Amino acid sequence: MTFVCCVESGWLETQTVRMVESLRRWGGAFADAPVVAVTPRFGPPLSGKTLRAFDRLGVEYLRFRAPNPYAWKSFLNKHYAMAAVEERCTTEFLGWLDSDLLILGEPDQLRLSDDEDFAACAPDKNIGTSGPDDPFEPYWREACKVAGLELSDLPWVVTEREGIKIRLYWNSGVFVYRRATGFSKVHLDTTLKLLDAHIASAKAGVYFTQHTLGMTMVKMGLRWRSLPHSHNYGMGTKTHAQWYDPEKLRQAKILHYHDAMWMPFWDTFLQCLNDTHPDVGTWLAAQGPLINSAPPQWKLLSKGLNRLRQQKAAKYQKLCTVI
Repeated sequence: MTFVCCVESGWLETQTVRMVESLRRWGGAFADAPVVAVTPRFGPPLSGKTLRAFDRLGVEYLRFRAPNPYAWKSFLNKHYAMAAVEERCTTEFLGWLDSDLLILGEPDQLRLSDDEDFAACAPDKNIGTSGPDDPFEPYWREACKVAGLELSDLPWVVTEREGIKIRLYWNSGVFVYRRATGFSKVHLDTTLKLLDAHIASAKAGVYFTQHTLGMTMVKMGLRWRSLPHSHNYGMGTKTHAQWYDPEKLRQAKILHYHDAMWMPFWDTFLQCLNDTHPDVGTWLAAQGPLINSAPPQWKLLSKGLNRLRQQKAAKYQKLCTVI
């Protein structure tokens, strides 16, 4: 298994280093797996501190400028990174790990059996559709058409958090697949096709990332398995009061913490880990909350790039048909 992640100058550097270090510490049989961190678009350089951490952790760093007509869409970095590593690596399996993850224990369910090609988790409904009466259903129908599918082609899955039935919609923060399938190239092509179609959801706007994961899998006829909640357990400031479950966190092997490691939520987040995974909590306490430690000149450049990308995104959205 080779794991892939994306990294750019700024706070993503800190997240990526922490994610990889947690894999090395608590990943069990996966602790020594190859990791490739990718920067597939223009931006400031990584800090020397990050590059030294990559050397210490055995991370291969790959930087290139992808021919991406939608470089303003940051989530497309994932698609280009995976497609690039798919071409160059030799392991039987490829896995994607978002940088806002912590590995809390051996994620044994990432192993694919001989009759499986793909695995991911459906932790919550989010912008998924639960059927004909769902407000997201019309958008999903049109998106499936662009992807060369009928909406009915998508199988039903049950979300881990709410326990409701939805049409297949994976969270793309963690997924693994058999490299020989060439999945990532098809995933990239499918997502670009949807962006080219200029359709947007009336409820979610331009959200062309996660839903193409399952569509591509179905289109390719891959044999799949749903990962349990323990392999993509989410925390965040907006959902903590309603959804936090200490027992589920205690069972978690992969924590998707989203914005929970920033101030002012840091103390709450750290207490949750101290209560459920004290070794991880002790390790994190010594590092403190997330910060953007990039030098001022690179922060300024990143700010300018973000402003330009937001303008391009707004211009794109004006051309979209809203469904």
